Amino acid sequence: MKKLICSLLLASGLVYAAELPAAETKADRTDWILLFGLNQPIILHGGNVELNYLTRNWVFEYSHGFLLDLLPNRSFTMTPAEREQKLDIFLPFSTGGGIGYRFTENFNLRAEVKAHRYEVTRGDVSFAYTTWSVGLGAYYYWYPFGNEHFVVTPSVRFWPNVASTLDNGEYRFADGQVHRAHDFSLFANVSVGYRF
Repeated sequence: MKKLICSLLLASGLVYAAELPAAETKADRTDWILLFGLNQPIILHGGNVELNYLTRNWVFEYSHGFLLDLLPNRSFTMTPAEREQKLDIFLPFSTGGGIGYRFTENFNLRAEVKAHRYEVTRGDVSFAYTTWSVGLGAYYYWYPFGNEHFVVTPSVRFWPNVASTLDNGEYRFADGQVHRAHDFSLFANVSVGYRF
């Protein structure tokens, strides 16, 4: 009799539990994160806005940088050749998207495609070109102070150029010096934002 009562209680409990709505975990939700890059206004005197859409396993992103100036911090934003040539390099935009896999709730690795528009000035000579890069980015969502909405996102990215509107990826000045299409390659950033 004791076994029968225990079995009925267990069965009742299982039926009751089966009727409860499944608890929603962060990993099961789909969320949006709106981010603003910090390096762009601090180092490049411009801006960047990024929108991420998160599913359980995937992250989809669109990012748009604007009014980025390499000249003010040229010691680490320009190559030695660009500094030696005394170039003023300005990006009216740097834009693109990516798709990534979420290895954990907070860490994801993305494949990214970007287009960068450059306006270059040297003395009285000016020219413009566009490059396209395809690369990887490693991102980590950190929620300080236990707040699930405010997010800080450090990232490391590798964006090598794959194409350029410059012939052979270079511009030749009248004095014979050559400007090779600027390549962001490896760099880091920190963004802050809000998770909806």
